[in-house]
Amino acid sequence: MTVSRPRALALAAATAVAAPLLLVPQSAQAADNCTAFNTISASPYYLNNNVWGQQGASGKECTWLNSYRNGSLNWDTTFDWTGDRTSVKAYASAVLGWHWGWKEKNTRLPIRLDSGRHVTSNWSFKLTQNRPSILNVSYDLWFHQKADPDWKDQPHDEMMVWLNRQNGAGPLGTKRETLSVGGVAWDLYVGKIVNKDSAGKITSSWNVYSFVRRANTTSQTTDLTGLTDALVRRRLLSGTSYLTSVEAGTEVFTGTGRLTTTAYSVNIR
Repeated sequence: MTVSRPRALALAAATAVAAPLLLVPQSAQAADNCTAFNTISASPYYLNNNVWGQQGASGKECTWLNSYRNGSLNWDTTFDWTGDRTSVKAYASAVLGWHWGWKEKNTRLPIRLDSGRHVTSNWSFKLTQNRPSILNVSYDLWFHQKADPDWKDQPHDEMMVWLNRQNGAGPLGTKRETLSVGGVAWDLYVGKIVNKDSAGKITSSWNVYSFVRRANTTSQTTDLTGLTDALVRRRLLSGTSYLTSVEAGTEVFTGTGRLTTTAYSVNIR
């Protein structure tokens, strides 16, 4: 079964900069980690309990920071969702950069794609399903045509990178091809988000490119620039576009379980 992703909101990541030691006491983890859209700073990253698709569904999502040291994030997300099996309920994630505005400084973003800068990410995680879950574990990258987008500036393009998918979860759009980037085989899907108001007027739209790993993994160093370069070579993405955000987390359609990230970082050089 293929499950469509009808629309998107934001997501997150990290960068190789000098980082403080930040440990979160167990007693503090339960304070408000289940509050919708709660954020937890681990500058230049932040965690976002992003439950953008919860309307009409039953359940909850909780996200908390365990530690941030030596540039590496460790966090947990628990989820318990029922409802429509074809729609995303939440994307609890680590955010680096823009997410309908800027929250943290010193992110080293945005980056113009043809600038020669290189972005990679290391991510190791454990996925537990207490009830069979339709979900993915993925990056979400956002692109603008201007270097300084604000909260009101809609993205022009979005790129998702699926490292793991479960029980039929599938991306928006149609499959274009299979290709190899960074020694990994990916299926590339191309689609478009179109948002309308209550009168049916289009309020925003953007292109969505999804790289879906053909074999699931729970640990990988991903060449994010290698993937954007592949889109530029195919003239799907412009080299003059700006990468404004890297996010990482789990999109949950339905199910109960936990995503534990043991190590995560985004490296920009």
